[in-house]
Amino acid sequence: MNKSIRDVRRNIAGRKKKKLDRPASGTGPVYLPPQDEEAHGFPPLLTGDGGSPREPVENRRSSRIGLQVFFAVLLFGVMAAGTHSSAGLLKTPADWAAGQMEDEFPFAKVTAWYNDRFGDPLQVMKPKEDQVEEPLAMPVNGTVTTPFQNDGKGIILTTASDSKVRAVRDGTVVFAGNDPDSGKTVVLQHPDGTETTYGYLSEIDVYLYENVQAQGGLGSVKAEEGENAEFFFAIEKDDTYLDPVQVIKVNEGS
Repeated sequence: MNKSIRDVRRNIAGRKKKKLDRPASGTGPVYLPPQDEEAHGFPPLLTGDGGSPREPVENRRSSRIGLQVFFAVLLFGVMAAGTHSSAGLLKTPADWAAGQMEDEFPFAKVTAWYNDRFGDPLQVMKPKEDQVEEPLAMPVNGTVTTPFQNDGKGIILTTASDSKVRAVRDGTVVFAGNDPDSGKTVVLQHPDGTETTYGYLSEIDVYLYENVQAQGGLGSVKAEEGENAEFFFAIEKDDTYLDPVQVIKVNEGS
């Protein structure tokens, strides 16, 4: 009898010991790797569902990219609206950006550097020819009727009606439009920083930032039937106007 009771007690004690030694299912400690925030000294992000701690980081990256795209589109929209609007608030940033591009960026110098370093991108489409530097020539064949000394900015020539106006050197178009003093006008920027101005045009055949080769067509001048056309030409370097007659050989009228 006593032996049976002892056996029963031992069985009960053994079952209790096994039950105490075995951890409850799902209640053991769970160790997670440190989050990015903890590695950089910031408190960890708390996730209610125990999901991956990297998910909030990816969300923030996506949000930043979305904001960058949004502001880029917004800036482009403001610039486009300012270009086609007369409202001062919208036109100011557009004018500022255009002014910065025209006045400060050396388009012709960059173009020349690119061609020297990588070659003309059109060379794959045209045969290579020996380059011979031609002497400078006036944009039109004509006679000087108003000399440089008249206003210290440029000269006026008379030429045959429908004459083609050509670039004196390689350059990049930094202005093509109406000027209050010289009417339809084209301004070329050259690799050395010099700018040449071609005014009193009747037609303009180039567009803004176009790269024009020496003797390339810029436009034309036209006059009434039986009369000669007038053409304005100026050379500017380092904010100083030069006398085209001293730079290029021309015919001066009496």
